[in-house]
Amino acid sequence: MPIYEFSCSDCKRVFEVLVARYEHRAQCPHCGGERTKRLIGAPSIQVSTDRATPRIEKRVREYLLDGKFSQATRFADKAASMVKSDKVKRIAEKLHQKTDK
Repeated sequence: MPIYEFSCSDCKRVFEVLVARYEHRAQCPHCGGERTKRLIGAPSIQVSTDRATPRIEKRVREYLLDGKFSQATRFADKAASMVKSDKVKRIAEKLHQKTDK
């Protein structure tokens, strides 16, 4: 699944979200706003799982550094369901293990 850039009308921030192709809106991870707009990006190319995994890891790490554990978990779960990568699935599992303790 592709990672798209969105702009939030409420807080004016730009953010990336892993979404299905048919989704045109996403919730802002900064303010929780629903008034977002997908930005036009460069033409997309097929990205292999090996290239998407580091971007997903980076996004999860950013959420965790910002103290947004639940958003990191939701993002990792969504990424694991869309990307065929054992590493991404292990990240999601580790996050769930920490919440179970």
